[in-house]
Amino acid sequence: MAREEVLTTGTNRPVQKQRTAKGWTPSRREQFLDHVAATCNVRAATEAVGLSQASVYALRRRDPAFAAQWRMALLAGYDRLEEMLVSKAIAVLDGVAVGDPDKVVCGAISVEQAIKLLDRHRSIVKGGSGHREQRSRATQAETDAMLIARIKAMRGKEARRV
Repeated sequence: MAREEVLTTGTNRPVQKQRTAKGWTPSRREQFLDHVAATCNVRAATEAVGLSQASVYALRRRDPAFAAQWRMALLAGYDRLEEMLVSKAIAVLDGVAVGDPDKVVCGAISVEQAIKLLDRHRSIVKGGSGHREQRSRATQAETDAMLIARIKAMRGKEARRV
């Protein structure tokens, strides 16, 4: 593992050089997980912490605790993306503006991008191995029923806030 030198000091000892790890430090892990929770984008998260995708996937394979934290970050991100999509659907139906610009966690994302991100990691979030699972396509009636139920739930949630 690559190391860098930093100056440290201690009680009753002079300033000295100490070598520190440069890989997946606890701080970088936390930043990565925060970025995944905000964006659901592993590539962008690894770029944000300055490490490679290969290294994060290797870390996930060898560290079950990190793998569980990654899964939880994706779940949080999916919840946020799904809420955003439902909010956009409600806004289209009601003709009102979506979201509070002061509460935006990350840059703008299109509905198409959000759906692609949700689809890309769906098997991981559902508890699969990460490989694509065989899935059936929902009918138009099933999709409509699901969207109507979510819109009603969001409207009820919004009404309770007011």
